[in-house]
Amino acid sequence: MRKKITAIFILMFFVLTFDCEAISAQGYALVEVSTGRLILGNNTDKKLPMASTTKIMTGLLSCESGKLDSTFSIPEAAVKIEGASIYLVPGEKLTLRELTYGLLLESGNDAANAIAYILAGSIPNYAKMMNQRAAELGLINTSFSNPSGLDGKNHYTTALDLARLGAAAMKNKDFAAIVSTYKYQIPYNGIKNGRTLINHNELLNIYEGTIGIKTGYTKSSGRCLVTCAERNGIKLVAATLNGMDDFGDHISLQNYGFSKLKMHKLLTNPPDVYAAVAGGLSERVKCSYNADFQAPLTDEEISNLKMQIDMPRFAYAPVTKGQKMGEIVFELDNIVIAKTDLLADENVDYKVLSRFEKFTDFLKRRLLHMQ
Repeated sequence: MRKKITAIFILMFFVLTFDCEAISAQGYALVEVSTGRLILGNNTDKKLPMASTTKIMTGLLSCESGKLDSTFSIPEAAVKIEGASIYLVPGEKLTLRELTYGLLLESGNDAANAIAYILAGSIPNYAKMMNQRAAELGLINTSFSNPSGLDGKNHYTTALDLARLGAAAMKNKDFAAIVSTYKYQIPYNGIKNGRTLINHNELLNIYEGTIGIKTGYTKSSGRCLVTCAERNGIKLVAATLNGMDDFGDHISLQNYGFSKLKMHKLLTNPPDVYAAVAGGLSERVKCSYNADFQAPLTDEEISNLKMQIDMPRFAYAPVTKGQKMGEIVFELDNIVIAKTDLLADENVDYKVLSRFEKFTDFLKRRLLHMQ
């Protein structure tokens, strides 16, 4: 009991004394994965070089390609690159999945180039794909000019964009499986298990709950890091750019997030919800829904949470039991935090109408549409 009380006291002391200036990174952001919302940050929109954290986007596109288990020959042009390498041999055959392990564990620049040539035919074409995907994800302060992270005038990101990229990537099952792996073997020029790949993310072994994702460093960028950790159903991504103590920074940021966020039941007093039905034997149908759903929130966020019921003014009969009638949606600052479907509890059959009833029903529908 004494140990438990001491641990709680230490956690409370950390929360009360958290010092943003103690974070060494020039820019940092901590986001909650399911929504991408910012929990903590500094210089979150400052454009900075990102080094090999670039490979998060390179790897995500690889995992989204649908070709992970296809085998490809390594183009000769791919191996002509400086920096980290998995020592690819021109002409050797590897699956795209094996290349992606080499990309994300050993940070192979040659693996990055090989993926680019395989999927896009050239480095510039792949950079266009990367920028297009960034735009789709709403990363408005990010620009890619290569797949590896080598310094470039038009190659930059922000801490917030990078954290949100990490959150999006971790929702891809193949990507998440790769970056959570510490050690993996792939062939070397036809020799089975000829390459042993070791993940550079040391937090996988030293910080409880770490499940990814990517390190990075150049002289220009300094140390860059993106990590993802999960505890008690809460998943967080932290991103730091140009930090002297990146692993220490991430431990502090993740500790802060887990101390502030807790899983909260959103419906403490579940309401009865009915959906209007037009042309049915009943004018409404009761809806069932998951009343036990939860979301990770801070105590401050709970008080600002807004609930709304989204459903059309009515549904036409017939209605089938289990049919989706609408949604209960919880929002925080216009961000959807959680939602659950409203499902019809029973069938509502179509009502056979007389000519007069059909006429009055037609008028009712016209009036409803005009309102």
